[in-house]
Amino acid sequence: MIKDLQNINIKAVLIGLLFFLIPLQNEAKSIPPHEHSAFEFFCDLCGCSTSSGSSSFGTLGNVSFVGVRYIYQDFKSKDGIFSNSPTSTERFNTYQLWGRVPISERFSLNAIIPYQDLKREFEDRSEHRNGLGDMSIIGWYQFKFYKKKAENEDDANEERELSAHQLNFGLGAKLPTGAFEEGLANRVNPGFQVGTGSFDAVFSLMHTYSRNKVGVNTTATYYLKTENKNEYRFGNQFSFASNVYYNVPFEKSALSPFIGVSGDVYDSIKQFGEALQGTNGNIVNGTLGSEFMVDKFIVGANYTFPINQHLFGDNVTSKNRFTIYLNYVL
Repeated sequence: MIKDLQNINIKAVLIGLLFFLIPLQNEAKSIPPHEHSAFEFFCDLCGCSTSSGSSSFGTLGNVSFVGVRYIYQDFKSKDGIFSNSPTSTERFNTYQLWGRVPISERFSLNAIIPYQDLKREFEDRSEHRNGLGDMSIIGWYQFKFYKKKAENEDDANEERELSAHQLNFGLGAKLPTGAFEEGLANRVNPGFQVGTGSFDAVFSLMHTYSRNKVGVNTTATYYLKTENKNEYRFGNQFSFASNVYYNVPFEKSALSPFIGVSGDVYDSIKQFGEALQGTNGNIVNGTLGSEFMVDKFIVGANYTFPINQHLFGDNVTSKNRFTIYLNYVL
């Protein structure tokens, strides 16, 4: 009975986001579509400190959409502090409802609602956690750049032409909608949670360049994390991502393969105001992926693999991440 009620609540939240996004989109139908490519932003894979901030918050095409996304990530952790300590394998499955809608010509809004399904396998036992994760909302302001006109060019009645560059500033928040269990935070991998229990601020700067069939997206993001009610605070986080893509158009569709590099730098976790030793770290990833667009549907997939990493005193190892999504363009 309790599980049925939880499922109903989760479905209600997901449906609620759809009713929230679609009216905003209807109000903005008169806004011309953006011409530049979108950005790599962030998503809270498990709502915790091992989450990669360099996962995308949008698609390659800078369009308004509502869609679903699945993210798989696995880690290997030592179940103890000694070199011969047994290891555990964590598998994080995240199911998301996400979307982007324009508010005005220069403002847009993104939202993500995740459902977490986390599994951990030890040599002698297994653990399982699932539930609604931490929701994220971010607003974007777009700075437009225009091409310079020749001195002898008459521009009295002509609209200024946009340049190949675009700059966006994002400001948002991650909400403590996912459950945080203090007992799990004392394990080697404190990221085995469906939520952080804290309200976190997000600051992001994104630059895009697109010309002809080639585009480059570069993002730098800082996460300012706060203390939860258990006096536990995940470390602040800096993330970056840069991707290069090539658009291959067909008669009624288009294919856009891309390659990129991303990374995250984590400050130490604090509990009762004191930094916990061996809880900071960094990781650099490589990414390969592609998007396929036909009519109003976008299908995308990417694979992310670690190039260099030092997480939680090298006691946690990120293995890989796989993402697939289906979006409907509004």
